[in-house]
Amino acid sequence: MGVFMKASRIARFANVGPHTDMRMALRLVALAALLHTPAAVLAQVGTFPGMEPGRVGGVSAEGENPDKAAADLKNKQMAQELIDKQRDEAALRTMVEQRAKLRERLERDAGLLQQPVELLAGMFQLPADLKLSPEHRSVAEEVLRQQRERAQAGWAAWLNEETAQGKGELRAEVAAQRLSNRVLNEVALWQADTTPHPSDTIWIDALKTPAICQRLDQTRPAGQVAQLIEALPAEQRDAAWQGEAARLARWGQVPRQVLPPPDRAFEDELAVALPKLAGNASSLAPDMRNALQAPGWTYAAQSPAARCELLRWWSQEQVRTRRMTAPRALHAWRTAMAVRSTGYLLPDVPRSGPGATDANGFPLFARRAELAGTVVVEQDIDAAGKIVRSFVQRREVTAAGVRGMPALALERELDAVSLSRAASTPAAVPDSAQLRDGTATRRIGIEWVLPEGR
Repeated sequence: MGVFMKASRIARFANVGPHTDMRMALRLVALAALLHTPAAVLAQVGTFPGMEPGRVGGVSAEGENPDKAAADLKNKQMAQELIDKQRDEAALRTMVEQRAKLRERLERDAGLLQQPVELLAGMFQLPADLKLSPEHRSVAEEVLRQQRERAQAGWAAWLNEETAQGKGELRAEVAAQRLSNRVLNEVALWQADTTPHPSDTIWIDALKTPAICQRLDQTRPAGQVAQLIEALPAEQRDAAWQGEAARLARWGQVPRQVLPPPDRAFEDELAVALPKLAGNASSLAPDMRNALQAPGWTYAAQSPAARCELLRWWSQEQVRTRRMTAPRALHAWRTAMAVRSTGYLLPDVPRSGPGATDANGFPLFARRAELAGTVVVEQDIDAAGKIVRSFVQRREVTAAGVRGMPALALERELDAVSLSRAASTPAAVPDSAQLRDGTATRRIGIEWVLPEGR
């Protein structure tokens, strides 16, 4: 059972080619002269487009030439096309000049790019107080140093690309936000990269026990990866960093291998399954199992170590029940651990509550970050037509600044409003033949289209 909803409208843009045709401009002048030349003069110069060769233009003895009206109309249309073309080219020249000035301002005034520059600088730094063995820290710092240099070398090209997108005037804060989107998403793509590497075997083995997650308290990507690698046997750390270096070497490249949208909902399936699992998850550590049954427990409120452990355990459940292969479960775990926009991008913009959306119900963060796309919500409906379970089954979201790749770091920003829209969609009493274990399943696709005038 499925429903598809459209949430808003989007302004669509078309780029104009940056070429001026001088011959067409001259032709315009000639046509304009023809359109304003008296009939008697036209009779002297002969034919023009739309008239038969050898016939004299102007007025004949029998009255008006029957071809003249059609010829006049065609000439006027041609002239108007040339006028439109010149107007578009003038607008394009203006836009190019505006973008050039914007790039100059952004390059000259570092404050205008403070958000993306600081974001990029902080993504690949290890905290000084992070407890790593000296040998391990040395290896980690070298890999991260190379990545900082790689990112810095490509920054000018990124700046040029982001200030050349779209049509019309581009404000500095919009360009900065697009660059921030891109920076954070590239970090998420590093963490969620599924391209096979020999080091995958190290992680597949590590995920079999809780030890990998026990001491995790870092939230920033570089520190978190370093802390996870510190939990590996010392002789495996260099090889694990070689895998990270290979993934980081694909920074900025398109395309990259990532999990398909349904597998990226790995965490969502876990969160909705946990209430049922609390009492009988025998393979889950006792302290974790007991915590699940505590009043007010929520997945979102858990520490990095607890979230890591639950995701690790869930990945092994998928392997045990043969829903996933071990490599796929590894990448589902890595993807669920990847960085997200909450806390990094526009922290002053509310994500929940009455001030989180505009008058039309479109999330303010999504407007600022220029997000659009489709969120599919899956619901279980009981025999009475009541919704008893609801979660995001997949997301296909785009973000300004992210081209050719999924917006992994930002795609969850449309979840809350999508779940709310789906919850408000009336549910019919399902046919008894549709029931499985007392419930029927439906999916509602909600399309979020960026409003005009964002």
